[in-house]
Amino acid sequence: MKTAYFLPVLLLSAWCKAQGPYPYTEKGKWGLTDKNKSVLLKPQFDSIDVFRNGYARVESSKKIGLINTNGAIMVAPSYTNITNAFQDFTAIARNIKGYQIIDIRNDKPIGGLFTDLLPERSSYSKGSYYFVNKDGKMGIFDAQSGKMQNGKAPYNQVTGFNDPALEQFALITMGDTYGVVDVTSGREILKPEYDEIEEVYSGNTVYVAAKKGDDKVFYYDASFRTASPGNVQDKPASAMPAEGEVLNKKAKDMYIYKLGNDKWRAVLENRETNKYKGLDSTDLNGYTQLEYLSYYPNDKNFPSKIKAVKDGKTGVIDMSGKVLLPFIYDDVLFREDMVGRYAFIETYLDGKKGVVVAATMKELKKPVLKAILDEDHDRNALLIEMPNGQKGYMDKNTGEIFIPGVKE
Repeated sequence: MKTAYFLPVLLLSAWCKAQGPYPYTEKGKWGLTDKNKSVLLKPQFDSIDVFRNGYARVESSKKIGLINTNGAIMVAPSYTNITNAFQDFTAIARNIKGYQIIDIRNDKPIGGLFTDLLPERSSYSKGSYYFVNKDGKMGIFDAQSGKMQNGKAPYNQVTGFNDPALEQFALITMGDTYGVVDVTSGREILKPEYDEIEEVYSGNTVYVAAKKGDDKVFYYDASFRTASPGNVQDKPASAMPAEGEVLNKKAKDMYIYKLGNDKWRAVLENRETNKYKGLDSTDLNGYTQLEYLSYYPNDKNFPSKIKAVKDGKTGVIDMSGKVLLPFIYDDVLFREDMVGRYAFIETYLDGKKGVVVAATMKELKKPVLKAILDEDHDRNALLIEMPNGQKGYMDKNTGEIFIPGVKE
């Protein structure tokens, strides 16, 4: 069963119009254009990453910088690495000496230089706090003031909690004992004197369990008031499977058998157990080749798709033999992202490639492309390559290509 998968850029994709600006190439360098194909940034970089919070990483001669959506260079490519920008205009940058926090509005460092351990951004949404390693110890750095909380880094480890209700706090380690600190002030809420501290749940409500010795457990709510939650578990109730729930619900799939003399049989089978059961079957005759493309029983319009070859040409049929794509192509390939949120059939004709949207089986782009390289969830577009070697983006709903100079 041949299926091509996209690179895992993000997990979910929305069916909406493509979002610019769009990187494109010219003579091997990347620039930036908009939906009108106006040049925002002349091609000059080796790569342009996805935009986050209005900024994107760019690379030139193995150095990293940042640009904004207007094509302005905010941070010149001078670092060996840099994170995507955060909403408070800070980013983590690395040079040959170590890491530092920078203000991307003026490309200047905030505070001093940290060691070669990557700082961790606190998840607290109302501030700009980082867990940093300085001189072999960890502490909390306030990027707004440019100073360490309490002026020091006294801990062996500082890390955030997982549950969003605890975002204002961090778990600290000193030697073999654990405590909790308020990231906004540096105040120790629980002194580092516990053997273990973990998040637990009563229903969907999070609590913190702090353990001393073998039998003493102290519980606190999300504001660190003492609490008595009763029975607790390590996951919220909403994340626990219901009793008897089958986690692998896709027990049924389509299988194709060759009978000989251009005769085939497509069968729906349940192979969840060793004694699998045939649920339905159809004989399909007159084809030199049949190949599984996809089967999604919840797709009411086109649940089954089969590559079929007849008289030397390739098309797509369903399990009943209905023709979904005419027999005019040299080949077809089914492609989808890692969770099947967006899928298309790549068509081949005379050395070029086209796109048919799997959900509608309508042709998005005739075979005029050299390659379909990847899906970009953020831009709601496909990264493509033209026959002349130029690369850029194509709206995955309309088929419009955003490469200056390309006429359709």
